[in-house]
Amino acid sequence: MVEFALVGGLFFFLVFSVINAGFFLYGRGAVEHAADVGMATIAAEGDCSGAGGVCAPIPTGCANSADAATGDEVAICRMDQAGLTTTALIKVTGVQVWLIAQNSNGSQIDTCNSGGMSPGSGSFPCNAYTCGVSGTLACENQYNAYGTPQGTLEWPASQRNVSTADANFGRLVINFQYSLLVTPQVISMSTSNVFRLEPQQ
Repeated sequence: MVEFALVGGLFFFLVFSVINAGFFLYGRGAVEHAADVGMATIAAEGDCSGAGGVCAPIPTGCANSADAATGDEVAICRMDQAGLTTTALIKVTGVQVWLIAQNSNGSQIDTCNSGGMSPGSGSFPCNAYTCGVSGTLACENQYNAYGTPQGTLEWPASQRNVSTADANFGRLVINFQYSLLVTPQVISMSTSNVFRLEPQQ
């Protein structure tokens, strides 16, 4: 009894640490897999909601199935089907789709800080600005975990460039939280993946 009292706390700490690590790695892997599915879908859909375009339908099993089909909405539905919102202890708080700034030759600008938010001496793709509906806000679309738009969509799919010469680059960001077992602590994280739209013209 005395020996267990001395080592019991450490034993349970190690056990729950291993369990937490396992759930965390599984959850993060599920989010990253969903991000891969989302990037592939957005890249393939391109400007499908533009003039003469036809987006893939949103399956009826998705929470956003009643919304108009756009590349982003279809992607979030497929991400949900890939396990984005069904993993234990993981809560997705938002999804963002950014336009990446490009050089005149069609290559992405890689001079930003780690967040891609401001020019600098780094080697990360830069998020673009002054585009979309207002012409003054960041080129970003925000959605909740189930595909519902949050605010104005500044980079609508209908304005995406899918030409062979200089198809747009984009960034898919998934913000999520991991709830630790036993304790009330929550760890906030995000994924950030850059992709290029598939040329269709």
